[in-house]
Amino acid sequence: MTASIRRARRGTLLLFIVVHAVLITVVNLLLFANGAFQPLAALTGGLVNGTLIVNLALAAILVWGINLRFGRLRAYDIGWLPQQLGIAVAAALALWAVAQVIHMAAGAATHGTIMLAPTLASGQSGIAIGALIGQVFGNALFEELAYRGFLFPQLYLRIHGSGERPWLRFVLTLLISQAIFALIHIPNRLYMGLGAQEIAADLALLTLWGVLFTLLYLHTDNLFIVVGVHALGNAPTTLFTTAPILAGSGGSLLIYGLAVLGVFAYPALLRWLRPRPFAEPLPPEAFASEN
Repeated sequence: MTASIRRARRGTLLLFIVVHAVLITVVNLLLFANGAFQPLAALTGGLVNGTLIVNLALAAILVWGINLRFGRLRAYDIGWLPQQLGIAVAAALALWAVAQVIHMAAGAATHGTIMLAPTLASGQSGIAIGALIGQVFGNALFEELAYRGFLFPQLYLRIHGSGERPWLRFVLTLLISQAIFALIHIPNRLYMGLGAQEIAADLALLTLWGVLFTLLYLHTDNLFIVVGVHALGNAPTTLFTTAPILAGSGGSLLIYGLAVLGVFAYPALLRWLRPRPFAEPLPPEAFASEN
């Protein structure tokens, strides 16, 4: 980005957090708990699910209604730059393709043959595709706009008092914003039936993922790239039966590891391996003895 990000209208941050907390509690403990979206998912073969519907509604209410309209922000201020979409799609497809090659190789090494993923082999591809759609156009898109595009920069604009230590302002903003991102998931974890210790561990992990997504955003300056990483991490959507260690959460860790490698490690390695230019040779007269 080149232009400055606007500061949202006073009260926007608090209103956003409170309304999101109320809505997500109602959605999880009332709608999800009572299977409100299951008939639609069954009717569409899993292609349209509650994750997609709920997060589209949250984006309309919180991102458009509160952040943009009430907060008087531009789409630019929350990272919505359509001209960046093409490179983000290419990056997400490349990330997904590399992951598929690894899953295929790991599955072949483990099982002695290449096999389709169980969801595809059993004819449940609609559920897998629907899960990915729900992430790309729903959960991942909303959360990146809300917590990396809106909350992080707006908190940064309001946190002062770091004096000669700007890094402290950055770290405080990073940890506070992503801790809020983690805490907002508590109703969902209650809906999932997790206990107190499980929720505490999950919140720590969510904070870590939030920090990772924020750093990816700051490094690439492309929120759509982070949406792709987030969506594939939540719904890896493997085509092949993989090794047990890469199944489930292992598939998510593979996506995040590849993203870190592609965004941080590989470019740094290239810079380190790039030949250093030799100094310009001194002209002959520099070696002439003085009389």
